[in-house]
Amino acid sequence: MSATTVSAEYIDRQDGHGFGGALVMVAGTVWYAWVADLLFASRHLDAMLERVWLVSEDPAAVAGQWLAAMLLSLARLVPDAGPQTLVMLTVLAGGFTLGAFYWRLRRVHWGLLEALAATALLGLHPATLMLATTGQTLLLSVLLVGIVALALDRASTIGDAQSLMALGLALAALVLTAPDALYIALPIMALLPFCLRDVRDSGSAVALFLLTLFPAVIAVGGILLAAATFGEAPTYAMNRWIAPMHGIVEAANTPWLVRFGGTFFGPFVALLPLCAVAMPPAVLPLISLLVRPEERQRPATALLALLGGPLAGAGATLFWHTAGPLPAIATGMAAVVAWTSSRRLQTAERLLWLLWLAIGVFLCWTTLWVWDDPDRLAWRVALFR
Repeated sequence: MSATTVSAEYIDRQDGHGFGGALVMVAGTVWYAWVADLLFASRHLDAMLERVWLVSEDPAAVAGQWLAAMLLSLARLVPDAGPQTLVMLTVLAGGFTLGAFYWRLRRVHWGLLEALAATALLGLHPATLMLATTGQTLLLSVLLVGIVALALDRASTIGDAQSLMALGLALAALVLTAPDALYIALPIMALLPFCLRDVRDSGSAVALFLLTLFPAVIAVGGILLAAATFGEAPTYAMNRWIAPMHGIVEAANTPWLVRFGGTFFGPFVALLPLCAVAMPPAVLPLISLLVRPEERQRPATALLALLGGPLAGAGATLFWHTAGPLPAIATGMAAVVAWTSSRRLQTAERLLWLLWLAIGVFLCWTTLWVWDDPDRLAWRVALFR
């Protein structure tokens, strides 16, 4: 196996693949819109969309998801906007993601048919279909995870102050998007020392963490201060942020939390095979770490692709902050996609990647990997009705 790390300086910016990416984006948007139309016809989305649409009316519910709440507030200002607007936004975001993925694959020398096949398989995956067709704000978090993973890879490859600041800004946006994002950021923070190989003493390590985490601290502090000026005590928002399920008591009765709530190793062990079934190409970063010296010199992105999803899901489950495995699975998928689109894989590796993803998509549709949850099972029934 040979996967070569690709930094920005090695990518031809005059690649001419932007038009192809735009066509894929349009095709992906049409595909997601058609699936969403099937769900609308079944009335499956009505109650869930109403709950998400009204979240910005509850100041307490905004705690920990400030960026998502701000975007919801802006959407509510659009004339004649309603809960269905959320689905339109996620459909557009899903189509844009597929187009960007195709474009990045072509830039790292995937063939036309290979890139189209990889993008089509990703678009057929039930996890991406759920995120893009149900109007959930989770899609925003997953997109930011991918951006953070790309920024982490750039910081590992180049290691300059600009790349570290870009990583810090991406982490800040992620932390502001959803309360559960904290558990995604923690594994990334643990990987920061691997971003610079010249971190040899405590002083340089402290400087690295300050430079990277400073934007997130300032952003969260500024929002809490702004809330205080409107009469809401910062402790109120923080209490909602750290409460089990962020104050949503009824979500604590979900099958996932009934089985694993308050534990770490149980959900971690359960999520490892779930993430492997959802995204079998996650094995490629492991193989690359074992056989490629250059990957071992900058292992942060590969480690995130391998363990980011299970670690984030286990941490959120320990503190009763997630209702199921889907956020962790989607996080792992985003990290694997980011790793793949920043490596120059050999032909055999690309074909193996496609074969493994095809197997993963088949298993996800035919096994009980995520269908034991009533909401997701209802989504599947509505789709095939």
